[in-house]
Amino acid sequence: MSKTVSHPGTLLESLILEPGGCSQSQLARQLGFNQPQPVNELIKGKRNITPKMALLLERVTDGAYPVEFWLLAQMQWDVAQARESVSPSRVALVQALELGAATSKDDAVRSLLELAQQLEPAH
Repeated sequence: MSKTVSHPGTLLESLILEPGGCSQSQLARQLGFNQPQPVNELIKGKRNITPKMALLLERVTDGAYPVEFWLLAQMQWDVAQARESVSPSRVALVQALELGAATSKDDAVRSLLELAQQLEPAH
């Protein structure tokens, strides 16, 4: 488990269950599940937030927490897990490629911002 990033499933309690005054079973039913197991596994960090689950969570929160919120939280968790699991010696084996002068951190940030704009839901 990551020491710095919490599993995104832990957000369900503070962002949905407590404010909504509902139980895991009630949330599971709201999401279309017959059993509370999927919600319980999310909260315990035993299940990841998939794009499909993110869509359901967006709907159950009436868009207060959009798909991108849930997927970014999951991605932060995944990256933290990868950083902890890949040894420095393994990373050291990778040789950097020369990408040319046209590629810079500014270009990467610009590309990321353009992608983020494309992903914004239309309202």
